[in-house]
Amino acid sequence: MLKTAAIILMAGLGGLGFTSCQKMERPELVLIPDDTARLNGPLQLYLGFEDSPLDSIHFDEGTATGISYVEGVHGKAYQGSATGQIQFASAGKLAEMSSFTVAFWLNTEKHEGGAQCIFMLPNTEDFWGNMFATIEGNGNPDDNSMQLKFNFGPWVDFSGSNGMERLPDMYGKWRHLAFTYDENTSVFSAYLDGQAIPLPAAVANPEANGEPLGPLAFQNVSKFVIGAYQQHIGIQNDPEAWMLRYTGMLDQFRVYTKALTAEEVNTLFASKK
Repeated sequence: MLKTAAIILMAGLGGLGFTSCQKMERPELVLIPDDTARLNGPLQLYLGFEDSPLDSIHFDEGTATGISYVEGVHGKAYQGSATGQIQFASAGKLAEMSSFTVAFWLNTEKHEGGAQCIFMLPNTEDFWGNMFATIEGNGNPDDNSMQLKFNFGPWVDFSGSNGMERLPDMYGKWRHLAFTYDENTSVFSAYLDGQAIPLPAAVANPEANGEPLGPLAFQNVSKFVIGAYQQHIGIQNDPEAWMLRYTGMLDQFRVYTKALTAEEVNTLFASKK
């Protein structure tokens, strides 16, 4: 009887040992996401402004001052001010891009005098930086159009002259803007609410020394800033009086290192994401 009990006990312990070994050999499966595609993909900056100055591509949090977060097109949005900006210590792969798409939602009110800067990719050796978008003042109560300037080497000025119409009905509502440049075709495009804006040939097909512009090569890149000029973050001289921070709202701010197609830009607008 004792012998039988001992055999049963040993069998039980053996079973426990076998079960334990099985657990050691087959640990719980933990999936580790592969971030390679995201980090090396064409979307290299994405700011959703969800109560944070976080770039959701690289999980890089910018330094925000003078801003707040309000209801936007999708979730929260950036609310600028006369002192507001978000500064990123590094531009990352934006410094190396030879093509681009910059796309964002904008909602702002008119301002008088000066030019408000929506964003800037600085150049430590050049007053005008490498790339920026600005809004000129509008003191006309009967004119809801906007003079917007976009610079990436070539200047694009929606001024109402030289075949460049001012952007229509731009104040007091959400509008989606996108700007693209394709190094393979040397074509620049601009979009408002998902639709291509007609551009003169000289603007749509920029040249350098009489030849198609080709791949871009930004110089002396340092940092990246939302809502301010590079001069506001200590690059080049002190800001001049006409240099104003952006006081409106922004949402879904994206920068790609490739030119999106017209269909892809329209999808950004239609999805509101």
